[in-house]
Amino acid sequence: MKLYTVRHGQTIFNQLDKVQGWADTPLTAQGEHDGKAAGERLQNVRFDAALSSDTSRAMHTAEFILAENQFDTPELKVTADWREYFFGSFEGGGNHEMWGAVGDALGLPTDNPSEIGQHVDMTTIMDTIYQLDPQHLGENAAAFWRRIDQSLATLQQHYPANANLLLVTHGQLIGNLAQHYGKLQKASRPKNGAVAVFDLDEHGQLHVANFNDVTTVF
Repeated sequence: MKLYTVRHGQTIFNQLDKVQGWADTPLTAQGEHDGKAAGERLQNVRFDAALSSDTSRAMHTAEFILAENQFDTPELKVTADWREYFFGSFEGGGNHEMWGAVGDALGLPTDNPSEIGQHVDMTTIMDTIYQLDPQHLGENAAAFWRRIDQSLATLQQHYPANANLLLVTHGQLIGNLAQHYGKLQKASRPKNGAVAVFDLDEHGQLHVANFNDVTTVF
């Protein structure tokens, strides 16, 4: 099964550099362009199914992608399975404040998530965010991995092994797929509108074919 996985287009919170997981803000004009550009590069792929997370930013990006496709496209299925990681009470706050706190807690002099990710794995990062959240509203690593394990299993249960799936989801989630399941250790958060292609085999193993790709015409 081939998963053409796209990060949603730029949103208002992306533009303002705010934490955005389960919180949702609309696409900007650039975000709409991101979706159309991804659609143009994926227009030659015949999709057997199309899924997005249940955030408006993912749904609208998926609609822009499907509108560019040259084939008869499947109806978009919206699901909470593929929501972004939930940042708890950090949602809507500044990225630099949250990631700075994460860096401090891990003894790293940076508020850059990509730099933090060069030193510690995503399990440690997600558990640190959860512990720093005074209300513990978000997801710890175990809860996140459990959700994604089930989401991948659901794909295998519902779609044939040779299916091409469009999956529009979120930056940290896609990076986590590549790092944790695809063993691509250098993977970081992809750009808005970037395509990552994963092969999901019959044993449930995920292999990275493309990552953070904003140029290839598929």
